[in-house]
Amino acid sequence: MEEYLNLYHRKMWEIAFGHVEKVFGVFLVILLVLSIFPIYIYFNSLVKRKKLVLSLTCIPLCLIFLLCMVAEYAHSYDKIMNPSSPYNDSLRIASVKPENALPILKHVDEIPLASIDGELKREDIILFAVSNPIYYDGLFEDVANSLAGDRTIGAAFLVALVGYEEKNGQWQSVDIRIAPGIEEKDFQKFSKVLHIKKDEAEGATSIIYKLQNFYELKLWVEKNGYGPKL
Repeated sequence: MEEYLNLYHRKMWEIAFGHVEKVFGVFLVILLVLSIFPIYIYFNSLVKRKKLVLSLTCIPLCLIFLLCMVAEYAHSYDKIMNPSSPYNDSLRIASVKPENALPILKHVDEIPLASIDGELKREDIILFAVSNPIYYDGLFEDVANSLAGDRTIGAAFLVALVGYEEKNGQWQSVDIRIAPGIEEKDFQKFSKVLHIKKDEAEGATSIIYKLQNFYELKLWVEKNGYGPKL
């Protein structure tokens, strides 16, 4: 479960720092257009001065970027990492969706699979699912979303169910592999097998319940040819 939570938190940090990169990228382009290009033209014949001007321009920009990253880290740390944060309750951690949530999984049989331990076999995978960590309290989120014209709050990763233990019709644990993203290249980066037991950590029981539900619905559809959407 620890590996799952580590990736879950990493995805939220990607969202938070992605907002900083988006904002900085826009302002960097603006500054380059407004300052460096005219100066470059003016000092076109003075190579040494060009280098000095570029250095004096780039160094403050790098410092501003680092300061923004530090500010985002300080602002978001408690929200992302604190166990009592709303982002770390069972429902958020177990924000797992069935495999039809991703169009790419409709063609998964055509995608090569691999894992870091080299032991993943396609026939071992019972079903795929998608975990979708969200984070919408970033310090730079509103500015980044305004500049981009859209809203980025989620960063999904893949879950492959490869085994489970059952007692009286209820799953007690699952074996899963996780991959760092939802692009085709991520299907070659599945983790080693992770064993998750009920009540071992926040979100574990909810993950098991959801995966069992997805699996039973999948069996129903395969048997009857119809049923509720997965």
